[in-house]
Amino acid sequence: MRAWARLLAVVCDLGFVAAVAAAYRGMRLVMVHNGGYCASGGPYTIAAGHQCSGSDIAWVVGGMLGIFVVGAAALAAASAAGWPVLGTGLAGWAAVFGALGFNFISLGVNPPHGSGSSAGWIVAGIVFWLMALGGAVPAAAEAVDWLRRGGGPEPPVTPAFQVVRAIANQDRPPRTGGV
Repeated sequence: MRAWARLLAVVCDLGFVAAVAAAYRGMRLVMVHNGGYCASGGPYTIAAGHQCSGSDIAWVVGGMLGIFVVGAAALAAASAAGWPVLGTGLAGWAAVFGALGFNFISLGVNPPHGSGSSAGWIVAGIVFWLMALGGAVPAAAEAVDWLRRGGGPEPPVTPAFQVVRAIANQDRPPRTGGV
């Protein structure tokens, strides 16, 4: 059973990477073709009239749905394989925000077709990278701990001192019924 769970975890992890790549590509297409925003119809129509193409929408929506659905499957498979679930989730967090932050910074420094540099995109990219770092650091610490244990389970948590100690009263007979 454990071998199948490990194989499933690897397949789900590869699917998660593909979903992050799809979200990255979709975000980049929207940023390059539409300046980073688009909408259509109703009260949400943007005055400039930017409307996303169907492929832009498919990349963004498909990527984001994939991140959530395949990410959840990857966490379940990691749990079944006996791998650290928290570290897997934090690594996924770092991958998503690191990749999307790179998009912001890259296109903020090298803006698409003639538009000036966008300090807002650079700031957003830095914020995304800080968010990625918030997942990468604890994920790396958990990975190092897991490797030190040789891939074994986490040791049980034992408190440094006992908060509550229950002792059976040996002098009285136990109560029977009622209050």
